[in-house]
Amino acid sequence: MAAGARFPDLRDDWPLLRDALGRLGITASTQVWSDPGVRWGEFDMVLANGAWDNIHVPDQFLGWAEETAEVTPLANTPAALRWGMDKHYLNILAASGVATVPTVWLSPDEAPSGESVALPDGEFVVKPTISGGGFQTGRYGASAADRAAAQDHIAQLLATGRSVMVQPYMEQVDVDGERGLIFMAGQFSHAFRKGPLLQPGGGAEGDLWQFENITLIEPTAVQLETAREVLGIAEEILGPTTYARVDLVPLADGTPAVLELELVDPSLYLEIEPTAPDRFARVVADQLESGRT
Repeated sequence: MAAGARFPDLRDDWPLLRDALGRLGITASTQVWSDPGVRWGEFDMVLANGAWDNIHVPDQFLGWAEETAEVTPLANTPAALRWGMDKHYLNILAASGVATVPTVWLSPDEAPSGESVALPDGEFVVKPTISGGGFQTGRYGASAADRAAAQDHIAQLLATGRSVMVQPYMEQVDVDGERGLIFMAGQFSHAFRKGPLLQPGGGAEGDLWQFENITLIEPTAVQLETAREVLGIAEEILGPTTYARVDLVPLADGTPAVLELELVDPSLYLEIEPTAPDRFARVVADQLESGRT
């Protein structure tokens, strides 16, 4: 399992997956993806979804993925990692008819300053298009001070060469939270509720995943149908995936809308569903046997 330098031992569910793989006769370990001393070709397969620091060096990470896939099977594939790295993929999903959170996209080339950005009415969120775990994500209100802080946030991101997305804050999240639906080899595994993370007027945050409130839930039929449609669209473009997570939030009318399709480094929360570690271990074992990722 590829890991980031800051979290080489991954999350609490890593020992569960390691032990489940061991029960199938598979020896598993973590290796820091950016460590030049690791010989990736010595492994029969590499899972990429523990490399959480990839957002800070996306080009380096994608280069590593391409090089690694040349010497051993990599999951997800380099094509899926590249496609899922930048949240502009939401435009493709929206064009396919999937409900998404309305988004204003800003590019450093097209908008060198955040001063003239037309911000949404009410509360809204600002974040880079390449982001994870709440990195450089901020929730802002309608006050003049909040809007000025948001403009500064946007300007700072653009000045560092990052593309930016601005979305209205879905107020129902404060009541219902987000829904995350996890898929393994294209099949639904389990789902969770994530409590609200962003605080009003909190400015740009980071590492919010450390404060997550996660509970196992049963998705509604509509949520499951939406998530399957989203993953189906992506797999038509990219081919089969080994792991995926579809994050949904409710629009004002209750329609589930896609917040993110996580194909790069999603937490799979294997610890909240007792059969999930063995299920994912079987997916890995099947792909090792077939030589396909």
